[in-house]
Amino acid sequence: MFASAALPISLPRTSGKSLPAKFDPPRTLSLQRASRVVRQLGSCFALTVIVGAVTTVSFAGDSVPRAPVRVKGSFVIAAICKDGIIVASDSRGMLKDRQGRRLAYYDTNQKIFPIGDKLIADTGYASLNDPNISFLAALMLRFANDPFSQVEVDRLPNSYFSFATSLLPSVGAESARLQTLVFAGFTRNRPRLCIYRGESGRTLGCSAAGYVSSPKERILGLQNVQNMSFSEAARVMRKTIDDYAAAVQPGLVGGPVVIRTITHSGSQWFGSHPDWPTWSSFTDLADDYRANHVSFELMPGIVKTQLDALIREGDAWARAGHVASVPRTSGNAPVIGSSPAQP
Repeated sequence: MFASAALPISLPRTSGKSLPAKFDPPRTLSLQRASRVVRQLGSCFALTVIVGAVTTVSFAGDSVPRAPVRVKGSFVIAAICKDGIIVASDSRGMLKDRQGRRLAYYDTNQKIFPIGDKLIADTGYASLNDPNISFLAALMLRFANDPFSQVEVDRLPNSYFSFATSLLPSVGAESARLQTLVFAGFTRNRPRLCIYRGESGRTLGCSAAGYVSSPKERILGLQNVQNMSFSEAARVMRKTIDDYAAAVQPGLVGGPVVIRTITHSGSQWFGSHPDWPTWSSFTDLADDYRANHVSFELMPGIVKTQLDALIREGDAWARAGHVASVPRTSGNAPVIGSSPAQP
């Protein structure tokens, strides 16, 4: 079973090495830590680690004002069935202001990110406190294209957080630890799910069987998921997310259900997915908003001028942050998972 007793597992006990229930992601990347990471991950990562540790520049030091816009939402289900690993998510992104008030939402928010033959799925915050890399999808794209991601799934959480710490300013790296993240893939030909709950306790649990969901839900249709095909599991997942979304409308969950599968032979989308925006900063969001490239729905009681003001504030915050540059890997790469190399 999962290492963290708080995780919603109702399926058979599994073998495999358990991880500590309390997981503390790396917060800084000194040269000493870089040396340890190099020894753990292999000498081929030495240049990436050391350059990240030495050259990362934060915007105005540790006095970076927090982002005026936050993007939140999500329902993710991940399971191990007889065909392999299957992960499903909704597509909603809810725009909130600094006070936590919900202003508007859009239904083209990517939450499942292919990482080679593995994946990471996100629930919770989809935005970061970094004026340059303000969206989790942009961070995931950089991670997927970096040698740090070329590890087995058991080591993927530590590698991901080390990468985020090396790339982002301190407040940005801290915001990258607030999500609930599902890490999925095969390790030594065995399926593996790990879930990091950054919103509650920062625990990490891993398993070789069963299912997990965020938010925590007991899904009766997945009680015997180990005997289900991809099609059977996908049907249950889709209905579960759609029913939950209908019950909380207009809320943090909604939009098309997106599904991805992983087998011994590779990873692919199970059906279609929305045309995801390629935002890196809130300036990118503002540009698409002004050009009507993305549809936003107002929450009850909110008028368009309030949304206009919020997006202008986010744009100004991002432009001010561009005064200090942060190292990046690739500036014009496609949306993660959309290239021929990642079907």
